[in-house]
Amino acid sequence: MTTLTPLVHERDGHRLVAYDHGAHLAEWRVDGHPVVWLSPHAVLDGSAAIRGGVPLCFPWFGAGPEGDRSPSHGLVRTVSWHQDETDGEEVWAWTLSSEELDGETGAEHLEGPFDLRYAVSLLPRSAAGAFLRLELTVTNPSPVPLHVEAALHSYLAVADVRTVRVEGLDGAAYLDKVSGTRHVQDGDVTLHAETDRVYDTDAAAGLVVLDDGRALTVQPEGATQVVVWNPWETKAARMTDLPEDAWHRFVCVEAAATGCRGLVVQPLGSTRLACTIGVSTVSDGERLSAP
Repeated sequence: MTTLTPLVHERDGHRLVAYDHGAHLAEWRVDGHPVVWLSPHAVLDGSAAIRGGVPLCFPWFGAGPEGDRSPSHGLVRTVSWHQDETDGEEVWAWTLSSEELDGETGAEHLEGPFDLRYAVSLLPRSAAGAFLRLELTVTNPSPVPLHVEAALHSYLAVADVRTVRVEGLDGAAYLDKVSGTRHVQDGDVTLHAETDRVYDTDAAAGLVVLDDGRALTVQPEGATQVVVWNPWETKAARMTDLPEDAWHRFVCVEAAATGCRGLVVQPLGSTRLACTIGVSTVSDGERLSAP
């Protein structure tokens, strides 16, 4: 059995681990503490998507707008990308085109040609904390608009998901995919059971995940939605790549654009879905804003 070759970058207290498989950022640690969480049972032989880190969902999310597409979350997270030259603060960059997906499971669902570039950048550390930027650029080489779904499925490491609080979604309408009902968020988001919510907001003001003395900030760019997800105990027990006792150690807070709020890439144009994740300490009662 083969094992994927990790890409490792260490600098200024940061440790990043990534794989060409899925252009997947698997880990981000700051001063030895995880910020982006990777499952201890993640499959790292290339036979499946990697559980944890930041999977790339494209060109559909879940089972797609009509619920009839597979593999789940599209096919770019389970193929090998090509490394590209980096620019500025980029640590890694990868490219992939739709032509390279010919013959892959699910390729029959592709609706048009596209070229992708994905980059992981480390921003300079400051008194405000440590920050990581993820940027997916979608280019449409055809003369007709391209409609796609996308998400940066970030797993944020937390002490206990049952005690975290997510600020920045108050008043946002959302679909509760567990119950199939729609609601409007009242106050901060807290999690008490299986959670799978798609919030219809670009979250331009940023989000803050408060977790046991830390503030994890999430600043989407180009998003039309925010997804908050955790499988909780019962569903986690059915996931072979997730230890039964690990579900409480992460919360997914994702920059997304799905369904009727998906990305529209104009003919011969490009669009971008990006997210900056940050981590800093927070005093009791202090409320922070994303950068």
